[in-house]
Amino acid sequence: MPHVRGEAAVLVEPGRLEVAEVAFREPAEGEVLVRNTVAAICGSDVHRVRAESPFFRDMRDHPYPCPAGYPGHEGVGEVVESRSARFSPGDLVLTVPNHAYMASFARYQTIADRFLLPVKATGSPTVQLMAQQLGTVVFALNRFWPERVPQGSTAAVVGVGSAGLLFQQLLKHRGFEKVVAVDLEPGRLAVARSLGADATVHVPGQSAEEVVMEATGGKGADLVVEAAGTDGAREHAMRMVGQHGRLGLFGMPEDYDMRIPYAHLFVRQAQLITAVGGAQLEPGLPSFRTALELIGDGSIKVDDHITHTFDIKNIADAFDLAHHRQDDVVKIALTFG
Repeated sequence: MPHVRGEAAVLVEPGRLEVAEVAFREPAEGEVLVRNTVAAICGSDVHRVRAESPFFRDMRDHPYPCPAGYPGHEGVGEVVESRSARFSPGDLVLTVPNHAYMASFARYQTIADRFLLPVKATGSPTVQLMAQQLGTVVFALNRFWPERVPQGSTAAVVGVGSAGLLFQQLLKHRGFEKVVAVDLEPGRLAVARSLGADATVHVPGQSAEEVVMEATGGKGADLVVEAAGTDGAREHAMRMVGQHGRLGLFGMPEDYDMRIPYAHLFVRQAQLITAVGGAQLEPGLPSFRTALELIGDGSIKVDDHITHTFDIKNIADAFDLAHHRQDDVVKIALTFG
């Protein structure tokens, strides 16, 4: 039933977000009411809001107008009411919702306690916020390369937005000797270099395949991670894989079908692995717990990821910037006045 009121973004139709004051329901058993401090825009949010590709047009998580705050799923806030034995009013939490609870683009959200992790009061909310995306990256990399990394291994990351930059750092942390970063935006490649990329490729002016082959002595990458969310990026990624290499696809689909350079993959006996959504379903949320630890001890640097901040009232402008990727944007945070 309706409980408190506050501002929220409402996706009223494809491509149109409106901000309105709405009522938020009180929590049921096992749920809490969170007052959001800060949220962030994920690349998948841009796809869901714009719904330009066939895959996202047909996704239909909710009918229009969508629930208040949808599709926000990266947030940090304070528990203001609880019907959970695990959380009390005043607790600070990281929210990592599944589709049913995506509501971070709102002043409040009601969410099941299984999608919450406590965060320290002494930390920066915009830094802690990054643990949501990093948790999904930790989960994905555990699928892409679950065992020990052999000495001298090389990886490449195609698309170094926020997720790609996290992959780049985590690959280094896991033991890959060389990591090559590939992107369309010079500003993002500059950030990649500052975070330890061994080589960067500015496409389409440079050939990603040639740079990777040069970096690996002609062998190709042992692991290529696609984090761009476009079919063009995925095709580039497939051509960079070396013999017995692996291709980890993290970006969301554009369409139901895409072109695959099958002969290239066949000759190299490459493995193609996907990862989506599983981190939220792990009992106890271990990938997100690992992410909080990696950020907390400084193993993964996230201070440069939030490049722009908007008030929730201006969320339409924030999404426009996220889509057009102007002004060297990497990731956008939203605050609530």
